[in-house]
Amino acid sequence: MNVNIVLFDDFETLDAFGAAQIFGKAPEYFYLKYLSVKGGVINSSQGVKVWTEPLEAESIKDILVIPGGRGARKLLHMEQESLKLFKKSAERADICMMIENGSAIVAQTGLLYHRQVADYEYDDNWKRMFTAGFVRIPKIRWMADGKYYSCSTSAASLDMALSIVADNIDIDVAEKIAKEIGYTWDPENEEGILR
Repeated sequence: MNVNIVLFDDFETLDAFGAAQIFGKAPEYFYLKYLSVKGGVINSSQGVKVWTEPLEAESIKDILVIPGGRGARKLLHMEQESLKLFKKSAERADICMMIENGSAIVAQTGLLYHRQVADYEYDDNWKRMFTAGFVRIPKIRWMADGKYYSCSTSAASLDMALSIVADNIDIDVAEKIAKEIGYTWDPENEEGILR
């Protein structure tokens, strides 16, 4: 499966690379691609520089990962063409993973209208402004509403990614990945998860 990780300047490093760590541990099943609207070098909020290929919505299939971060706010305020590209990409993906305020980006495309997403810590005024039309579920680590997966924190994205591996490949593969990275994951005790 292709894992299309879409980056933008000031993305949250762990949001993107937590998922990359999980999927990257099973290269026989997952192929990672780092993309951005125009391609080139993208900088995370923590100063990590990543070389990306240009995002071409027509080539998106399988999994789309949209991290959160400070850069999401700029993207929502200024870049309508970028939002159109995000919308086409999310429509084509089989699974759309939105980490923290990455769900606000997808919400602005209209694709989350009448859907539910995991709430995240951020300015409440900003959330009201950019997250109208869908329901934010508080006090939940991660959830799925159809193909739209969302989580409340960077750490919760690890559980979400492992569950996607378990559901789409095999639970034994997910458990092996968790063990290899030294992460305690209990698929039988994912308190607060909605699917």
